[in-house]
Amino acid sequence: MATKQKSIRTSQLITPFGVGAVVEIGGESFACKDIRYWPTEACSELAENHLSRLLGLKIRQPPTKGMSSNPSAVPFCRFPAWLFCPTCRSLHRYTSTMEKANEHRLPTCSDPACKKAALVPMRFVVACEEGHLQDVDWHWWCHLDAQKGETGTCARVGSKMHFMVSGASGGDFDSMSITCACGASKSFVGLTDQSRHIKCWGHQPWEFEKATCTSTTARVYPRGASNIYYPSVLSALDLMSAETKESVGRAEGLKTWYETNVLAKSARVANGLGASRDALRGIFETVVAEGARQFGVPTSAAESAFLEWLDGTTAAPVEGASDRSQHGILAAEWPILARAVATKTRNLQARPYPTKAVWPARFSTVFEQVTLVDRLREVRVLTGFARVKTERVLPADIEGTSSWLPGIESFGEGIFIKINRAYLEQWEQAVQGAFAARSAELEAICERWGRQPADVYSSARFIALHTFAHGLVRRLSFDAGYSSSSLRERIYCGARGDGMAGILLYTSDSDSEGALGGLVRQGEPARLIGTMERTIADLSWCSGDPVCSEMARQGVDGMNAAACHACTLVSETSCVYNNSLLDRRLLLGEPRSGIPAFLGGLVVAAR
Repeated sequence: MATKQKSIRTSQLITPFGVGAVVEIGGESFACKDIRYWPTEACSELAENHLSRLLGLKIRQPPTKGMSSNPSAVPFCRFPAWLFCPTCRSLHRYTSTMEKANEHRLPTCSDPACKKAALVPMRFVVACEEGHLQDVDWHWWCHLDAQKGETGTCARVGSKMHFMVSGASGGDFDSMSITCACGASKSFVGLTDQSRHIKCWGHQPWEFEKATCTSTTARVYPRGASNIYYPSVLSALDLMSAETKESVGRAEGLKTWYETNVLAKSARVANGLGASRDALRGIFETVVAEGARQFGVPTSAAESAFLEWLDGTTAAPVEGASDRSQHGILAAEWPILARAVATKTRNLQARPYPTKAVWPARFSTVFEQVTLVDRLREVRVLTGFARVKTERVLPADIEGTSSWLPGIESFGEGIFIKINRAYLEQWEQAVQGAFAARSAELEAICERWGRQPADVYSSARFIALHTFAHGLVRRLSFDAGYSSSSLRERIYCGARGDGMAGILLYTSDSDSEGALGGLVRQGEPARLIGTMERTIADLSWCSGDPVCSEMARQGVDGMNAAACHACTLVSETSCVYNNSLLDRRLLLGEPRSGIPAFLGGLVVAAR
């Protein structure tokens, strides 16, 4: 019998089911192997994009074949390997040898009385803060408190264990247990206790080599728990303007000039002898600065051309020359989106209009400019993943030596809204005292979650922009005809004193919902102002009020305040900040706390 094909969407192999993720399909559970095992020849390279230049790595799309034993498919392994029969409750450890013998088909119970009942994966796994993931050792757990004098020595090989559920206690840990034919038995009580020391074997489900892990944080979690997998994804829009493209083209002439420059040639010799980039930094900066001046190109373009000439390949920028964080990428996109003139390139078509000419003063005072983005290209790249906590990120190839990363490109449309800087600074000054304590608390939480720069993400500016973006996403899903999960947000927010403050709401997908024109149409002056009014009205009231509006802390780690599923939260695919750092109080104001409304007179007008 042929192997049954299993498939998921290509975009899901970046998030949420990328390298290291646990995927459930048709009652079966699998873990996605790292890219060392992916069929590189079947992963087509994406055309030139900003992320490839920034990271100095090729970006390849996952193959379109499904997840199976097909050599051109993305490889997955069965995880957890411990399965049980729902009929006879027998527990089985399904090995790779069994998998091959069964030709990767659905595992079934070997007991004839069970009539080939499909085996079900166990509900619990072990993860640690170092990023490792493994099965629960059920043999160890079952025999943990057993006395050898009563049960004898029970060998792992050949032991016959069962996963039993009594049905009592509402299905909690008291009602579940592992029993063994030797007489040992243990319930699940204490299985997830933090004090229980569980040895971590220091590898992933698809790795079998002996390894060591010094972590003492290995604990048991439900296999579907959100904290056993945090994908690290970078997203960049292809917003290169026509002028920038021209300057990059001129930078190609720099390579010929470098051949005649004495300092450049000496740097090439030293580089060939193994000199470090730090040791050559002084020469690098001098050569690059002179090249940029003579050819009239940006320093970044001259630097990129120099490194390509130096190594004979497309190399990564000099360390520290470019901000490779998501915030740095957004900062680079901001000046192109915020410009007051139209842009028309192959991957960016944008039409800005100043609100002062078409909107009432109460709106144009807050919103300075709206840009209708008829076409945009987005590239999303999976750089790695973390487990339990986000501090320790493992690269997509585990070892960090690969020359490429998995990514996808998609095309769409959007609405960009730029906030008036003078109005923003006036509001920030007014809200500073009332929000200072909350901002300091959120900054410590952002540091713990690795959201950098923490002072920006914890600021009243970011939270107000983010909350308003969520309100618009929810409203546009009704008004523009797109499903809420197909709309996405990008929050452009700088530190206090920085003029970067704006929102891009866009749809970017590889399917037919990528660019239907409905979103841009909704951004036209007469329509958008109505959408904003309805959004403010939506946010002014929640079915959970007054409880929701009076909450000071709710959601993951208390990062939200007045924000819940009934009023503000959106689909997981729409928000890259995990539906956190939201607070309606900043938009609507809270007199008793002294928080002024960010939307000011618009709130009164909407009500």
